[in-house]
Amino acid sequence: MKFDFKTLPVIILAAGDSRRMGMPKGLLNYRGKTFLSFQLELLSELGFTEIVVVLGKDNKLYQEKVPELKDINLVVNPAPKRGQFSSIQCGLLALSKSHRLGVFILPIDVPCPDEDVWEQLAKVLSTSDANVSIPEFNGKKGHPVFLSEEFKKYLITCSSDTRLDHEIHKQRDDQKTKIISVNDRNITLNLNTHEAWNAYKVEQ
Repeated sequence: MKFDFKTLPVIILAAGDSRRMGMPKGLLNYRGKTFLSFQLELLSELGFTEIVVVLGKDNKLYQEKVPELKDINLVVNPAPKRGQFSSIQCGLLALSKSHRLGVFILPIDVPCPDEDVWEQLAKVLSTSDANVSIPEFNGKKGHPVFLSEEFKKYLITCSSDTRLDHEIHKQRDDQKTKIISVNDRNITLNLNTHEAWNAYKVEQ
């Protein structure tokens, strides 16, 4: 199957409470702009044409601080306390009907990786019958993950209190998950504490 990964949708998850950080992670200042603005800018530079941002209780604050959201498919999870999986479902339901290969999922606290990562994840699913592809750097798995259209439809039907990793594990039992070795440490980062955030800023 021929594909152009840039035409595939990306869901950014930013509906969490950010309790360990103490403030919405997407609103942290990075290079003179909010981190969500920075992430959206990188995705735009990569050429992505459909981006869905899922927000929670801080959605009004995000809309005040992130002007780029005016041009983005913005979804508000009405009950984010149900957990991250409920936000994934909100994002999946908001996607257009035009995609037949799949969708990328990127949490807000994982920096946008290089172009090669996105391309490899999509390419694997375009040439196999797998339902999920996951990047791995030096033996550590990370994000974004890429979900097939078939798996996307299945996830929408699941209970909102499940977890994506649990559902993916079921796929692994059926050899439906592909682990893709990549050369980008960003896929393993989890910027959910001040220590992790400060270390990231120093390294960049």
